[in-house]
Amino acid sequence: MARLPNLNYARLAVLNFIVLSIWGLALRYMQLGVLPFNYQYLLHAHSHFAFSGWMFLTITYLLARLCCGQQLNDGFRHVLLAAQVSAWGMLVSFSWQGYKIVSISFSSLFVIAGFRLAYLVIKNPRLRSNVNSAAFTLIRGAMILLCLSALGPFALGPLSVLGLKAGPWYQDAIYFYLHFQMNGFMELAALGLLAANLPLERIARADLHWFRLFLFSTLPLFFIFTLWAQHGIWAGILAGAGAALNLLSWLAIMHRHRKHQGALSFLQKVALLALTIKCLLQLAVCIPLIGDWAFLNRNLIIGYIHLLTLGILMPLLIEQLAGNEVFRSRVLFVWLKYIYVTLAAIYLALLFLQPLLALWGISVPHYQPLLFWLCAAFLLFGIGLFTLVKQNNNPRI
Repeated sequence: MARLPNLNYARLAVLNFIVLSIWGLALRYMQLGVLPFNYQYLLHAHSHFAFSGWMFLTITYLLARLCCGQQLNDGFRHVLLAAQVSAWGMLVSFSWQGYKIVSISFSSLFVIAGFRLAYLVIKNPRLRSNVNSAAFTLIRGAMILLCLSALGPFALGPLSVLGLKAGPWYQDAIYFYLHFQMNGFMELAALGLLAANLPLERIARADLHWFRLFLFSTLPLFFIFTLWAQHGIWAGILAGAGAALNLLSWLAIMHRHRKHQGALSFLQKVALLALTIKCLLQLAVCIPLIGDWAFLNRNLIIGYIHLLTLGILMPLLIEQLAGNEVFRSRVLFVWLKYIYVTLAAIYLALLFLQPLLALWGISVPHYQPLLFWLCAAFLLFGIGLFTLVKQNNNPRI
């Protein structure tokens, strides 16, 4: 792998989003009609490709640009290529046969790529000097939690051998991976990239403690994903403490840095608002009555995941790509981002609204068709975004 092909990873990332949208559209269509595919297989392919092909690839590309500038070193280039190979390998193999030796092999490659990324970022000599202390804290924490997330899939084999595959501990291991990937690595890395572009050079030590508390709260926050299993009062206490610390530290960060809100773009403000809503929802599900109801409603769980991915990560990553001058037309990008926020707001509103209305026996008219056509609109948005990506963003890669 001494000589890698001249790849445009920003273009590949947006192309992967288009493919991800196609799989999402297929999943939505299967709520209306019949397709000759296994729904669970496509669902696993969709989620794994979202992590590896879109979010991980984009975050890695942006971190590489932050650490290396225009000319990426071989280490980051290898991670980017491994991420792309593992993403497409998982997309095809999970869609074809679900969890089998081929898909597990590509998943393992993805985990290895994550470890390699963490090593490269933490050991990069330019990171600390290139970013402010808040961004450095968030990005380094994201790398640690990325490595920690691997304990989830590593535990699945032993749990299966012990005959616990049908039990709550097996599901907890899956949620462990999902939580520390999404609420840990992806969210913190995206926020770190945002902080790196804000004027936070002289941040006070007290302010930095709030960033550290926000990072630390991610650990006990995991237990909100175990509440459904009724592990005992200790899990509820840890979940409540994690959610409360997460919300408290986030509100403190927002309040102490409110003077920098003028430096935020429209997409970044939307993402931070969505993050505030997510923190509030996390605390709400720690109330037993609300938590029991939430875990019994699939749309609420899907809504929470998409609030994080579509409401927080997507706007932050798109804006970061724009800040790296990936798109060739600023005017068209402005139109696209307003279209995207409108689509995401309607999609998320429908996901959360239907379970609430169901409490009074009310159904949203044409609910599934509406979700299907919104997914089709996301696909068109992805195609439009792809047309704006410059064909030669990184000539030296």
